Amino acid sequence: MSARRLPFPAAAALVFGLLSLFLASMSGGLSESLINPDEGGHYVNALFIGDWIRAGFPSPMAFAQDYYAHFPRLSIGHWPPGWYLLEAPIFATLRPSPWGALLIAAFVAGLPSGAIVWAFDRIGHRAIGLALGIAYVFLPLVVDGARYLLLDQPVALVVAIGAILWARASEKPSWPRFLLFAIFAAAAPLTKGNGALIALVPAIDIALTRRWSLLKRPALWVAALVTVALVAPWYWISFKISAGGFNYAPGLEYAGLSLDANGQALLANFGFIGLALAIGGMVSAFRPGDAREMRIARLSIAVVAATLIFQAAVPAALEPRYITPLLPWLIVLAGIGLLNLWRLGRNARFATPAVALAALYPAIAALWVLPPKPDIGAPALGRTMAREGGLWLVDGRAGGEGALIAAAAHADDGQKRVWVSRASQWLSTSDFMGRGYVLTATTPGAARRIMDEIGVSGVVSAAEQDRYAYPHSQLLWRAAKGERYTATEWGFASGKGTVLIARRNLPIEPNLALIRENSGSVNVGKMKTALR
Repeated sequence: MSARRLPFPAAAALVFGLLSLFLASMSGGLSESLINPDEGGHYVNALFIGDWIRAGFPSPMAFAQDYYAHFPRLSIGHWPPGWYLLEAPIFATLRPSPWGALLIAAFVAGLPSGAIVWAFDRIGHRAIGLALGIAYVFLPLVVDGARYLLLDQPVALVVAIGAILWARASEKPSWPRFLLFAIFAAAAPLTKGNGALIALVPAIDIALTRRWSLLKRPALWVAALVTVALVAPWYWISFKISAGGFNYAPGLEYAGLSLDANGQALLANFGFIGLALAIGGMVSAFRPGDAREMRIARLSIAVVAATLIFQAAVPAALEPRYITPLLPWLIVLAGIGLLNLWRLGRNARFATPAVALAALYPAIAALWVLPPKPDIGAPALGRTMAREGGLWLVDGRAGGEGALIAAAAHADDGQKRVWVSRASQWLSTSDFMGRGYVLTATTPGAARRIMDEIGVSGVVSAAEQDRYAYPHSQLLWRAAKGERYTATEWGFASGKGTVLIARRNLPIEPNLALIRENSGSVNVGKMKTALR
């Protein structure tokens, strides 16, 4: 029996994943320091699950609290566990470094292009699908997403697969197809909260296609119940945690802000020409013609509309990357728009290649000026902390702190010889999002007393652009340059900035009781309360 061949869109997606990885490397995006504010948390979350498996599946809550005391970037609860669980086999067996995890993320960033190839394969234009897949990988949001260890590209991938499965289920309804869609519809919000937009796709698609008979099928409603049953328990437990990250209140004012911000993001990625082509592609959803093309256009509109509606309704933040799930489908519509332009006549056929090239201008221009990511030299600093052990106080912008904690967690190799504490947690106070910042130590002497009380063995503080990250950072530098410590300064491995490394001259034991009492994850505590 011959081996079953990989479907062409899936094989193409793998190639585009490698192209995405190549672009991330060539643009200086594969920094060994996870400098984005969210990157360190995503890495520690995945590493935590891998280490939990390697430890033999001990009590998850107890393991999480202890893990947080060592590496206080654990943030499962603020983010759902779906993607980390999918990565768990890799982290449990290979235990990749932060840089290795970034390679995986850069590869994954190109995979949603497979949905574009699938769409054009269905309408008989495979070559155009391949060309548009390349265009997708070059979009500014995709290139930038490939340079960071975030969840926006994974959720775009899961939503794309979910949309394809919905199309299959709605065209040839059956229990297996609806239930398979339900699994991916659940996987999307369990990868990242905005993945819940997939729930809007069937409703919009049914309205566009007028397949009202689907509403009479028990399999559809059972699939919906299965999705809710898989997703609801997690969000029931974690809602109080994740809601703390919302920066706005829901309502018409936020919806207007969201549509404006997301419109600007679309313009920056597609330009006026690309958006005009996408609008031209939408015409195929309503004009009699090729039924296959009409079907793909309607499905694409459903995903685009679902993304924009969800972002306007849920006041998480005004981040351009949050619209990543719609990007493959807007590319599909732009490609159909090019086909419609080609069909207008001889003169239009001469213009079509020029229009296609002009539509690529925003992507090429953005890539041309994209700066390399800064690198604070986190791997070497992490190895230093893990080798010397004890309690280390780390400091920097949120990304700098996260990069140092992630590097230390990897270098510790599951031994838990080192405790890492955030200077912001001991020398100041604020909420998870940094709101309500207040100093708790107002002088270098007060900072030193806190450091003595908790038993700090060393300090690492990153000053990006040679500027103190926060008011407490200046106090920490002055405290760590006192007579009790030996301090040195390193330049960033890449980019402008300085890292302070200070080691205590005399041995000191970490105050573990105080560390565990005050560093215990608030998120874990909230989840334990919800489970009672």
